[in-house]
Amino acid sequence: MADNQFNPSISTQGIQLPLIAPLRRPLPITAIEPKGVVYTKRWVVELLLDLSGYTQDKNLVDSLAIEPAAGDGAFLGPMIERLVKSCQKLGRSLSECQNSLLAYELDEKSAARARAVIQELLKDHGAKSPLAKRLADAWVVNGDYLLDVETRQADFIIGNPPYVRLEDIPEETASVYRSAYPTMRGRADLYVAFFEAALRELKTGGVCAFICADRWMRNQYGAELRQLISSAYSVEILLSMHHANAFDDDVDAYPAITVIRYTTQRSTIVASADQDAEHVQPGRLATTLQTTSQAILPTASIEPS
Repeated sequence: MADNQFNPSISTQGIQLPLIAPLRRPLPITAIEPKGVVYTKRWVVELLLDLSGYTQDKNLVDSLAIEPAAGDGAFLGPMIERLVKSCQKLGRSLSECQNSLLAYELDEKSAARARAVIQELLKDHGAKSPLAKRLADAWVVNGDYLLDVETRQADFIIGNPPYVRLEDIPEETASVYRSAYPTMRGRADLYVAFFEAALRELKTGGVCAFICADRWMRNQYGAELRQLISSAYSVEILLSMHHANAFDDDVDAYPAITVIRYTTQRSTIVASADQDAEHVQPGRLATTLQTTSQAILPTASIEPS
């Protein structure tokens, strides 16, 4: 990241977590749709799933994966494909997967589209129509994830939280969010609440993997979130996507992929992806990141295939 430098900003049990130093210019958040929906490209979804460990070689049937802001299902499609392959590998039936996935979508029409996409995808993989409908209805909830967090424990919470400023939310709703999520301080963007909700819902060893704006890493309003993370979680990967083509539309959001595990802090890999990253097979990108022994992985070590 040519326009940034890394400064150690948080100390977690003796581990210095490098965070991105403040920029001299403001970081605008551009909402593509009124509700802050920004759709993620497929290669980024696959990369994020790989980095989170949501892979077909795992037992995904007996795991719970949550997508807190599903949209039309950009993450759900690849997640379901991996779940189906995990079923096949384990010799399990899709009928056993009703509790394997849970996705929230606030917009009713988007939720309906996501269910329709899921049904067709499942039928393409051999599921009968009744089973496909039952799973789609069980997996997609038309509701607000932030207001429906329960005591369940998730193995994976994965997605792209909405890009919405708190001042753009109705005052009554914003007040409820602030009461429920203490990390939302000052002029915090809504994704801060999504981070807190996800982290508190993880089981021990569970993973939160988001792609969203990285302003919380350096702005004052992210202080409480940083403190929460340093108290009980391990930031495994910070991958800057400032110069990568991560979304279907142009977005001035300075995004990053952040992978956080509910465990004591270990070493953190910090890296940046440029515009050529989308031409590299996502699995290769993930392997390169996960096997590096360096604290900071230079962009030059990730080359197009």
